[in-house]
Amino acid sequence: MKMLLVVSLTAALAAPACSKDAAKSADSTGKPSDSPVAAPSAADPAAAIPSDLPAPFAAWDLPARAKAWQGAWVSEQALGFGIATEIKGAAATTWDGKAEKHMTFQLESPCSAKLVEASGGGGTSSTTSHFTLRAGKLVEGLGDAGSRKGKAAIACVSDKILVLDESGTCTAWENDFGRWKSEPGTCGFAQKDGKDVFTATIRDTVFELLVDGDALLSAQLAGHSSASFPDLAAAKAARDKK
Repeated sequence: MKMLLVVSLTAALAAPACSKDAAKSADSTGKPSDSPVAAPSAADPAAAIPSDLPAPFAAWDLPARAKAWQGAWVSEQALGFGIATEIKGAAATTWDGKAEKHMTFQLESPCSAKLVEASGGGGTSSTTSHFTLRAGKLVEGLGDAGSRKGKAAIACVSDKILVLDESGTCTAWENDFGRWKSEPGTCGFAQKDGKDVFTATIRDTVFELLVDGDALLSAQLAGHSSASFPDLAAAKAARDKK
């Protein structure tokens, strides 16, 4: 699923810089530790990981997810409308067939990522994509996605980020213009036609994601694999050929 969000405060969405004194690493429980870590360089995938994400997100190997996005890609921003993108650390360059733009890349969660563009008057606009890793490879596009780890799961469905813990408790998270808030959610695993599926109920609508190994995918993404290219020039050529 692609979502366009326009806000007026650049600081709310720009990838935050981590100072050596202020940055803290996360322990195995997802809680910040007191050990300082060095600030990542602009080209380091870690620069795309905000420091203020909810603690439960840390259990889903955010560094590996940020790294999986690095490189050049062609994806759909809307049905039938492709865009070429190259990501280096927290920097992104896009090509829509008419203009090249320079943006900020940022993980919003373990299953959603943003491209943030500066706009006139000091504001920003952002496009959010849902994604997952299937066998370690990036899968993103038009649809909902998530990941499974035993009885636990995380999934980006509609405008919610659902965290299912090992005990079966579901929590729905939402980024409300840079401020995280959570509430009890309705999600879990079920059986359909002899196969596991992940279900979530949001505003009385039931969503269903297929289970493919360690990945959770909506029907739109089930047979999809993200197309990667050696560099932006190759991605541009592939995008323009379609």
